[in-house]
Parts: sequence; structure tokens; C-alpha cells
Amino acid sequence: MRKWLKEKTFCYIFNFVCILLFFVLFHHCLSMTGENIGPPWDEHIFFKKDSILVNVFLILASLVCLYYIGKISEKLTLKIRNMILAGACVLSAVISIYWVFASKAGPVGDQSLICQYANAFNMGDFQGLLTGRYIARYPQQIGMVTLLRGIFLIFGDSQYQVFQYLVAVLVPVLVLSGCKILRLLFDNNVKAELYYLIFALCCFPMYAYTVFVYGDLISIIAGMFSVWMYLGCLKKFTWWRLTAFGLAIGIAICLRNNFLILLIALAIVTLIKLCCERKWKYFAMLAALVLGWGGVQMAVWGIYHDVRTEKAPAIPALLFIVMGLNDDYQYAGWYNQYNYVTFAHANDNVELAKEKAWEDLRMYLEIYKNDPNYMVDFFTRKMNAQWNAPMYQSIVMISNVEGEQLLLARNIYEHGKLAEWIETGMKIFQLLMYGGILFLLVLRRREYVQIEKYLLLIAVFGGFLFSLMWEAKTRYVLPYLFMQIPYMAMGVSEFVSWIENRYRERKAVKG
Repeated sequence: MRKWLKEKTFCYIFNFVCILLFFVLFHHCLSMTGENIGPPWDEHIFFKKDSILVNVFLILASLVCLYYIGKISEKLTLKIRNMILAGACVLSAVISIYWVFASKAGPVGDQSLICQYANAFNMGDFQGLLTGRYIARYPQQIGMVTLLRGIFLIFGDSQYQVFQYLVAVLVPVLVLSGCKILRLLFDNNVKAELYYLIFALCCFPMYAYTVFVYGDLISIIAGMFSVWMYLGCLKKFTWWRLTAFGLAIGIAICLRNNFLILLIALAIVTLIKLCCERKWKYFAMLAALVLGWGGVQMAVWGIYHDVRTEKAPAIPALLFIVMGLNDDYQYAGWYNQYNYVTFAHANDNVELAKEKAWEDLRMYLEIYKNDPNYMVDFFTRKMNAQWNAPMYQSIVMISNVEGEQLLLARNIYEHGKLAEWIETGMKIFQLLMYGGILFLLVLRRREYVQIEKYLLLIAVFGGFLFSLMWEAKTRYVLPYLFMQIPYMAMGVSEFVSWIENRYRERKAVKG
């Protein structure tokens, strides 16, 4: 009993913290929307005020539709549910492949750079690893460069379209993983599962980011798959699940370094389980976590052991944190080249760059100390630019078009009617997501006493704190969108069921 109470205490504390977080997010989502309205090359987020009444109406109208859709769940057997899941996976692949073909989007900026270095490495030119070069300063890119090298070796130089189609083909793994996570977390709630598939298939950023030649979406796929395997191990331990879990989280981090936040969330859950109940499988899962992360990193860097003539210094994390405190042109925490320029001016000397960064950090802290109102305003704007932009920069980040687009894609890129519908749909999506999760956390605050039920929300909370501290960009919170969808589906299901039960009770009283 004492061990159970410990885990229960952790759950209560985190539930309270999460309720506060989603209350704030839902509150801001009701009254404003962040969007990209500038030219295609301008990725900054601008805010527009929303009518709270209109947003409440959109929520209620959506819930009415979902109520009638949810009635279907009463007739769904496991076999039919699996068939629907398979159909949803196939449909997600078809839409993703169509988007790659229709949008004709190509790499630009950092995407182009990693493609160039992949080609250079394949030709035996490894100067990118030298001090002052791009890969040396941003070593987190080595995973994506290595993956692109393999693709370019097989299919030819700069064949980035193969990577885009690869991600499109892997999108069903993301849909499947989310559904399996939902089943494992919430005991096969059929209505929630149906809602999850609807929400997943209607999530436009999932398709849009297939053409983004970077580690964003492919790392999300690997990360969500790792969570599926992890929860499967908690329920029924098998060595193949453990191996798949370790490899998947290692690959996710190698392709996108910010998945260290998910690793920390997995470690927190495992350690709490271990403190409350000393089972050998928890030790094995911690070992898989460490070995998967370290093993993949060592394997990738091992490819370059004979061509790395020096251990070139990377840009320190502190420089990104300080950059996240700038307020140039009222874009709170946005990229302003501070990290790159400061490091270059220090001649890639880590200690000198850190010394300058600490000096600037003290300056910002002094500003906040003297003007607390400005500090609140700054971090509110920074939060909303990342967590209250329902399109997640899904068009502006892929604005480099390298061919004749098909009609539907062109309409979206040119902000036509279809684009307006998608933007409205994603706004409703975000309202339902924050509102649904908030309702779920309040309703089940005393019942969810297994810490693993909060696993993905622990990662979301960690990502929220990280987004306030790091360089601001809406794209950086994309992983947490997909981590929230299973909880969103469960929250909406609980709300619909709660309304149904209240209606039945009232009807019974009158009768």
C-alpha cells in the first residue's frame, strides 16, 4: 500500500501542474491565434484577436458532430476496429505521398546545407567536420547527414525526394503508434480510438512536414514508436520490444536532438516505477534507454572516426538560451544569429563564447528584475508564438517550390479557400486538443494513479519549459502536437460521455 501511495502522490502532483499548463494554453487559445501572414520567406508569427464566443460555438458544433460519430463505436468489434485502423494507416500514406508529389517543395536554408554536406562526405570531402565549419558547430546534424548520405549513395546525388517519399511511407507508423499508445494507456476505449483516428487523419502538419528535408517528422515517428514499445514492455515484457524501444529512441535523438526531452520523460517514469516497485524489468528498460541512446550515437560517429582529424568545438547550448531572450523587432526569443555570430567572434573558443553569453544573460535578468511586467509580456508572447499557432509553420517552412504544383497544393500555398478551411480546421483542432486534455485531467485527477498514464504529458511539459528557455520557433513544438493527440482523443471522448450521462440522469429524474 505504501509503495502504491508513493506513485499516487507523484501522479497527483503532476496532474495539478498539468491542469495549470493546459488551463493557460486553452485560455490563450480561446482569445487569439498565431499565424504566418507575411511573405513566404518570413517565418515570424503574428497574432490576431479571436472572438471567444465564435470559438466556443466552434467547439460546441464540433462536439455535436463528434457525438454522433461516436455512436458508431458501440457497434465496433476488435476486428472491425483493426480494419478501420489499417484503413486509416493506408489513407495517411496515400495523402502523404500525394502531398510530396503535389507540393513540389524542396530544401532551403539548413536543409540545403545538410544535403550539400551529405554529397560532400560521399565524395570524400569531410571538411565540414573541421573547426568553424557547419557540422562542427552543429554536430546534432550528423544523424540526418548520415541518413541522407545513405539515400544519395543508393539513388544518386541530391535525390532528396527519396527522403520525402520515405517519410511519407513511414507516416502510417506514426498513426499506428499513436493508436496503440491510446489502447495501452486507456484500456481500449473504443470511442476515444475512433476520435483519435479522425484527429490524426485531419492533422494537416503531419502531411505538410513530409517534404521538410530535416529530422523533424521522421524523428517524431521513431519517438512515438519507441513510446508504443515502452508501454508494451510495461504491460508485457518481451526482449524484442525492449530492443525495439532502445533502438527507436536512440534513432529519434540522433535525428533530432530535442528528443532528449522524451528520453528524460521515459527515465522519470521508469525511475518512479523502480522506486515504488523493485522489478528487474525496470532496470532492463533503463539500460535499454541508455544503451539505445549511446549506442546509436557511437555507431553514427564511429563512421567518421578515421576522418575526424580533430574534435572541433560545437556552439554551446548557453548561446541558444541567451538568444532565446532577445526581443528584436518584438519577435520574442526568435532567431537573430546571436549564437552563430557570438561563437564566430570568439573564434570558436567555447570559454570565450560562454563568457560573453553569461554577460548578456545577466543583462537580460537585470532587465526582468527591474521590469517584471515586461518579463511577463515577453514570455507570454514567446509562449503564444510557439504553442498558439495551429498551423505549426507547416507552409512557411516548406515554401521553396521547385516545380509546377498540382491544383490543391497551389491553392493552399496561395492562401486560397482550401487554405482557409485548413487553417480554420486546425484552429478547431487546437481548441479541442487543449480543452479536451484539460477536461480529462480535471475529471480523472483522482483515478489516474499510474505514472505511465502521464508519460507523454511529462514530455509535453518538459517541452513547454524548454520552449520558454530556448530559441523560439513554432516548428520546435511539433513533436508535442503528436504526443498530445492520444490524450486529446480521450479527453473529447470523456467529455462526450459526461454530457450523455448528465442528459440520461436528468431524463431519468423527469421520468
